[in-house]
Amino acid sequence: MAEAERLQGLYQDALELHEQREFSEAAACYQKILHHFPDADLVLYNLGLALYEQGQFPEAAAAFLHAAKINPNDPDYWFNAGLSLKQAGRLDEAVPAYEQAAMLQPRDADILYNLGCCLQAAGNVRAATRSYKKALDLVPDHASALGNLAYCLHWSGDHAQATELYRRLLDLQPDHVSARYILDALEGKNTATPPPAYVRSLFDGYSENFDRDLLENLSYRVPTLLAGLLQENIGSGKYSMRVLDLGCGTGLAGRAIAPWAAHLIGVDLSENMVVQAEKKGCYDQLVVGDVIDAIYALDEPVDLLLAADVLTYLGDLKPLFLAILGIIGADALFCFSTELGEENGWQLRPTGRYGHHPEYIRRLAEEHGWEEVKMQTARIRKERDVWIIGNLYLLRKN
Repeated sequence: MAEAERLQGLYQDALELHEQREFSEAAACYQKILHHFPDADLVLYNLGLALYEQGQFPEAAAAFLHAAKINPNDPDYWFNAGLSLKQAGRLDEAVPAYEQAAMLQPRDADILYNLGCCLQAAGNVRAATRSYKKALDLVPDHASALGNLAYCLHWSGDHAQATELYRRLLDLQPDHVSARYILDALEGKNTATPPPAYVRSLFDGYSENFDRDLLENLSYRVPTLLAGLLQENIGSGKYSMRVLDLGCGTGLAGRAIAPWAAHLIGVDLSENMVVQAEKKGCYDQLVVGDVIDAIYALDEPVDLLLAADVLTYLGDLKPLFLAILGIIGADALFCFSTELGEENGWQLRPTGRYGHHPEYIRRLAEEHGWEEVKMQTARIRKERDVWIIGNLYLLRKN
């Protein structure tokens, strides 16, 4: 009896510590109880919650799955297992955990929404679309499900339904800048630049799968093509230049351009992208922020500016060309890619990206004192199995 009372007291202590957000101490108490009662599913569940709050996602998943094995009819156990497994990057295991929670509680829109998020992250857009639709059937004003379903339909090429959903989302949240921007794109409005929040959220959520998706699924070629353009026109890299990689992303272009760089600086609006770029090990300096702000903040000139697939997220390029003038050395080079624009100037496309006409680029270059060393048209990547045509440029400062 005394032992049972001691463990009951320990459990109350754990709950109080948990309530006070002392998660490490609470977890230690839960583990002491489980040493005596390893199949106490509620204790395992609380342990999982405490571990999750500490960012120990694999350990939290193990606790939730153990609880679910003991009591497989509790949807919360499966749902939190799904959350933890997704955070741990184990999407193939997270999906069936969410599916089990949804089977047990089929009218829970949040479970269906999270299942959709997991399926979308795993690349199964069609199944994610079905899950978001089920969530919206239950809660028509579920803003997050609306936004994600609109994105999936937009990505799939169903622009009519995507437009309708973005309008519904803006009715609910009139200040939703990303929805407003994409709706402008779908409706043919020529917004000059995307909202930073849109770009940041787009790439923050894409960062971990970015390289694999671009290289394996979209046949992304821009970094290799730009490096080839430099090789052809200025020769082999000799690690001699101070290089600024604008919109460095996960560092694919930086890695390709590294043989020319004595000092390589990368800047990107997405913090998660910069985290991935740092893992490449090719940058001497990395900056999180807007590319134009970063240019103005530089205190030393650069010899080479690189912009691989960055100008596709800028419409009006005059502010960029103006900013560059203050940080370039003699005979500086500007190497970049654009998507091919059909009209003279720039256009916001239904994809949410911009196209630029070669004459617009040539006019800007001339106005700001650049000469065109080389321009070539190329297939830069695929979108829904169709090649996107772009232009590659190498400019030299007069």
